[in-house]
Amino acid sequence: MDIKDLLVFTTVAEENNISKAAKSLSYVQSNVTMRIQQLEAELGTKLFQRSGKGVTLTSSGELLHRYAEQILRLTNEATAAVQSSSHTPIGPLKIGATESTAALRLPPLLSTYCTAYPNVDFILETHTTDVLIQLVLERKLEGAFVAGSCEHPDLNSLFVQDEELVLVSRHPLPSLYSLNDMNLLAFSSGCAYRHTLEMLMTKEGVFPKRILEFGTIEAIIGCVKAGMGVAVMMKSIVSNYNSLTLTPLPQSYRKVPTFFITRKDAFVSAALREFSSLLTEQLCTTKP
Repeated sequence: MDIKDLLVFTTVAEENNISKAAKSLSYVQSNVTMRIQQLEAELGTKLFQRSGKGVTLTSSGELLHRYAEQILRLTNEATAAVQSSSHTPIGPLKIGATESTAALRLPPLLSTYCTAYPNVDFILETHTTDVLIQLVLERKLEGAFVAGSCEHPDLNSLFVQDEELVLVSRHPLPSLYSLNDMNLLAFSSGCAYRHTLEMLMTKEGVFPKRILEFGTIEAIIGCVKAGMGVAVMMKSIVSNYNSLTLTPLPQSYRKVPTFFITRKDAFVSAALREFSSLLTEQLCTTKP
């Protein structure tokens, strides 16, 4: 089996669609189809069930998928290990972060890192905390900045800092119970800040009219300004918006920690090692 064939196979398995896999790999669709057919012929078994909606793995395909993921991971680790044998970090480094952390906390760190290590192909992905944890566990990210405590036996967690949460609204809120008559504007359900507010609302018996989900901070703030509803955000992000009203949460719900997580058993490339070192150095510098 060819490594490229396994890469094509796993991409099709993850996308459940040949045309989407071809687009992801920057291949023509016929090339992807041909590689899958060659792999099936080589193994003497069908790997996918075809339907009008796409493809799904057969039992043989599921078995190969487990091995293919391990083979590709070890191949990537071998490449990273060889590249890391040099004194200067090179190659890819894929890190994740929540939208809020990426927007406010990471630019100075990333600027310093990318200037110091121009041969590292740095990739930053933004997702909710729940998605980031899963991507690190699946080895699709080398590390991630997540909100809230993250206790998992397979993960290392480095405390970064606490963030203060506030309710953001167009007009002052007389009380938390005002949310009963308003929309809650939030990220998807995997957001730790939303989860914190939902725990508070459940405890106090508060139920917003609707929960409207958005993908970016800018979209949420814009809709709050338009009077569509209330949002929960880091105070440091919205403190300069004079047109918005900030209402602090109760003390026990006000602070949410940020952690940098990595897998305990993952290979630490030179690129990740230097990133972690720079992060630790920055944290030591900013401690009171």
